[in-house]
Amino acid sequence: MTLRERQTELTRTAIVEAASDLLFGSDDVRDFTMQEVADRAGVSHRTIYRHFGSREELINAIGRSFDDRLGESDLPQTFEEWIGAVPWLVSFARTHDSIVRRGFLLGFATGSWRTDRDEHYWTLFRRRFPHLPEDVARQDFAALRHLYSAAATLQLGERFRLDAAGVAAALGRALDALVADIDRRDRQAAQEDA
Repeated sequence: MTLRERQTELTRTAIVEAASDLLFGSDDVRDFTMQEVADRAGVSHRTIYRHFGSREELINAIGRSFDDRLGESDLPQTFEEWIGAVPWLVSFARTHDSIVRRGFLLGFATGSWRTDRDEHYWTLFRRRFPHLPEDVARQDFAALRHLYSAAATLQLGERFRLDAAGVAAALGRALDALVADIDRRDRQAAQEDA
C-alpha cells in the first residue's frame, strides 16, 4: 500500500469514526449533518464528499464498520439462508440492543440506514421470486424486510413480553406464512407467463 493510499484509508476511517460518534453520541439522530462530521473528523466538507458521494453512502459505511467490529460482516448468500437465520437475528438484536435502536431511529428519521443491506436482500428476494411483477415484488419485499428486522424482534419481545425463544417462534411462523404466500403467487405468475 502506498503512502497516499494509506492516507486515504486513514481519512476515510476518521470520517466514519466521527460520524459514528455523532450518531451514537447524540439523542437526536437528525442532528447528524455532513458539516458536523467534517468538523469532528478535522477535514473539509468537500473531503467527505470525495470519500462518500452522499449521506446515504456514509451511513452505509458506518453500518459496515459496525458489522466488522461485531464480527457480523458476512451476509447470507441465498434467500433461504437469510430467512432461516431467525434465531441469529433475535440473538443479535438482544446482544446489540443500543446499536439496533439507534439504527432504527436513524432509518426512521432519514430513511437511509443500511440501504446497502436492503439492496443485497432485494437481490436474494428477486432471485427466489423472479416471476412476481415488480410492483408486487416491492410490496412483498417491504413487508418481509420490515418483519425480518432486528428492530422488529426487539419490539416483539418488549411489547408482548416474550423471551428470545418466543420471539423466534412467533417471527418464524409469520415469516413462513408470508414466504409461503409469496411463493404461491410467484408460481402462479410463472404459470401465467408460460
